[in-house]
Amino acid sequence: MTNKEQINKHGWVIIKNVFTPSEINTFREYAEKDKAHVGDLLSAEFLSKIILDDRIVSIFKECTGEDRLVYFGDSTLSYNSGLCGFHKDSKDRHNKDSVEFKDKNYSLLRLGVYLQDHSEHSKGLCLRSDSHLHQSVSKGKIINVKSEIGDVIVWKLTTTHSPNADIVSLFPNHGFHPQLTKFLPSFMKKKSIDPRLAVFMGFGVDDQYTKDYIDYLKTRQYAITRWEQSIYTKAQIAEMERQNVKVISDFGLDDIDQEKVSVSYKQV
Repeated sequence: MTNKEQINKHGWVIIKNVFTPSEINTFREYAEKDKAHVGDLLSAEFLSKIILDDRIVSIFKECTGEDRLVYFGDSTLSYNSGLCGFHKDSKDRHNKDSVEFKDKNYSLLRLGVYLQDHSEHSKGLCLRSDSHLHQSVSKGKIINVKSEIGDVIVWKLTTTHSPNADIVSLFPNHGFHPQLTKFLPSFMKKKSIDPRLAVFMGFGVDDQYTKDYIDYLKTRQYAITRWEQSIYTKAQIAEMERQNVKVISDFGLDDIDQEKVSVSYKQV
């Protein structure tokens, strides 16, 4: 089964051994150097080297089945984040009748590179497999993704997921609801690695899903702030274009209706 077939069927895929342990150690050094950066990954001095990596772009192409991609400044570093809870990232996540949940070829994808082991350590990714075609966040088998150093995880924005999954020591191969495990005492859970670091990035293709999602992000202050702080060099844009990725950098921020912007939402 190809990566595209896997992600269309189950809503997610783990790709093993994309990076070497040495490269992950280098990425952790990048994260320490850029942890105060407010903009997206592409505009960061060191972390930009990850999102510009040919292997990252190739994975997105494999999972979308498209050779031409669109990048719209949706990427971030997670540094010791403690947030958790099942949710979806897609625009219409509260609309059960949305075409997002009827279209297995929904094209917006998130990619995560966890910069430490989560096969034996907590605070990795938890998701509901086969949840991308259901609006409810209660559908789908709960899986703690046991990513190892060097692995990459890709999921659709319609897939129900939660960061910072705890592994219950007595049942290490069983996924539990994150709202349950967060109330368990620490001695019942596998330890996590400190600092817990991960980089996340979203790409799309030139379709209506991407256009609508950009419009949705214009109603979220965290996204607007990130765009305002993301300034790209000519070399960064040229490298993206070399890989056949269109970089959107003009979002018409001056024309955004501030009355429609929410400051309460945060990216999980």
